[in-house]
Amino acid sequence: MIPYIYVPDLKVGPLTLHPFGLLVATGVIIGTWLATGRARKRGLDVDKLNSFITWMLVAGFLGGHMLDEIFYHPQEVIKRPWSLLLLWEGLSSFGGFVGALIGVVLWRYFEAEPVLRTPFFTLSKFKRRPEPMPIMPFCDLILSVFPVAWVFGRSGCTVVHDHPGMAATPDTLLAVAYGRAERIEHFGPIDLRYGNHPQFDLGLLELLFTIILASMLALTWRKKLPTGSYIAAVALSYAPVRFAMDFLRIKDSDSADPRYGGFTPAQWACIGLFCLGVVMVLRVMQITRSGVDPQDKLAAPWRLAQLAEAAGGSPPTEDEAPASAPGAT
Repeated sequence: MIPYIYVPDLKVGPLTLHPFGLLVATGVIIGTWLATGRARKRGLDVDKLNSFITWMLVAGFLGGHMLDEIFYHPQEVIKRPWSLLLLWEGLSSFGGFVGALIGVVLWRYFEAEPVLRTPFFTLSKFKRRPEPMPIMPFCDLILSVFPVAWVFGRSGCTVVHDHPGMAATPDTLLAVAYGRAERIEHFGPIDLRYGNHPQFDLGLLELLFTIILASMLALTWRKKLPTGSYIAAVALSYAPVRFAMDFLRIKDSDSADPRYGGFTPAQWACIGLFCLGVVMVLRVMQITRSGVDPQDKLAAPWRLAQLAEAAGGSPPTEDEAPASAPGAT
C-alpha cells in the first residue's frame, strides 16, 4: 500500500499557508510562465494572451466553486444561498473547466478598458469588441501546458486527501493506507502514516495519470502541430480516464457524491468533454486541409509583419521586430 501522506500547514509569522493553496498557486504560476514562453516562440501576441488568461482564471475559480455547490451540495445552496460566494469552501475541477470556458467566451466578445490606474489597483470598464476574437489558438496553447500545472493542483489534492475513494484490499497496488496509523515515518515536517484501512485516493490516481499525460505532451512542444491538436488530445485522453475513476468514488454514505441517472456530475461532464474531443479532431483535419492556421489572427506585431512580407506586403520594420523575434538583433 501507499502510505498516507500528511503535510501540515506552514506558519509564516501571523500567516497560515495551506499546502493545497500553495500547490495550486504554484501550478498557476508555472502554467502561465510556460504558456507565455510558448506564445513568444510561436509568435503569438503575449499581451492578448495575458488578458485571455486573466479572464480564464477569474471565471475558472468562480465556476469551480459555484458549480461545485450547485451540483455536489444542492441542499447547502437551498439552506445558504450565499454559500455560492464563499469561494474558499470548495472547488470542483469540472466546475473550474466550465467556468474557464465561460470566461474565454466572454473574452472573445468583450474587453476590459482601464479607466483609472493607481499603484495599488486598476479600475476598468467592459466594452464589446469591434469584432470577436478567435479563442481556439489560445485554448490550444493553454492545453499544451495545462497538464503540467494540473500536476501541482492534483498534488494538492493528494496531500490533503480531499477525494477519498472506495475501500480496497491491503494488497491493492495503488491503495492508500487510510485509518488509524499503525506506523509513522517522519521526513522533516512530513509524515508517512501507515493506517489499517486501505482506500483508493482519487486525487493520487489522477495525479499519476496527469504526470504521464503532461510528459507525453511536453515531448511534442518542439513540433508544430495543427491548431486544435492539444484540445483534442487532452479531451480524448482525460475524459475516459476520469469517467472510469469516478466509479471508485465512495457510495452509500453521507459523504458520497450525488448521482444523476447513475453517474456523478463529473461523469456527465466527461461525456460532453469526449464529444468535444471528437469535434476537435474533425476541426483539426479541416484546418490541415485548408492550410490556413487560425493562430495567425492572434500573431504578435512582428509576426504579422513577417506574414505580410511573405504574402507580398511591406517588410517588417525594426520597431515591429523585437529582440525576441526570430532573426532580430
